[in-house]
Amino acid sequence: MDRLDVTPTRLAGTWHIVCSSFPMWQGDRRTGATFSYDPLQSGNSGKQMMNDVVGYRTRSGRQRRILGVDTRLTGRSGTAYRWRGRGVLAVLSSEWEVREIGTDDAWAVILFSRSLVTSAGADIVVRADRLDDAAVLEEALAAGRRYQAPPVS
Repeated sequence: MDRLDVTPTRLAGTWHIVCSSFPMWQGDRRTGATFSYDPLQSGNSGKQMMNDVVGYRTRSGRQRRILGVDTRLTGRSGTAYRWRGRGVLAVLSSEWEVREIGTDDAWAVILFSRSLVTSAGADIVVRADRLDDAAVLEEALAAGRRYQAPPVS
């Protein structure tokens, strides 16, 4: 399978996690998980970067956010990024890639590597404005089955 070229501009916006093999999204402790990407200016370095905000609700209904920055790893084929946490999470980093992306960029498969505190896995995400599209959702759920990532709430 050819690796994709998915730039920060293509990823911009909010995506809902609909399937995941990541234990953090299984069960009912954390629900309504989203990724929001916002491209950053390249500056003198020329690196493609974006703000990365992971949002979710706790069982008690509180909204939580995990802040980070993604840097495109251009020395590799395909679309790979390195995530680095912000604030107290700045010591943490992991790598991830977009392995598949649906028609009109409506859904995507994101594979991520193991980090200091997390296991490797797969997230299948759907754009916020396409979440009610039954055909898009079925394609995303099929991708979840291919990557052994069960549906999440």
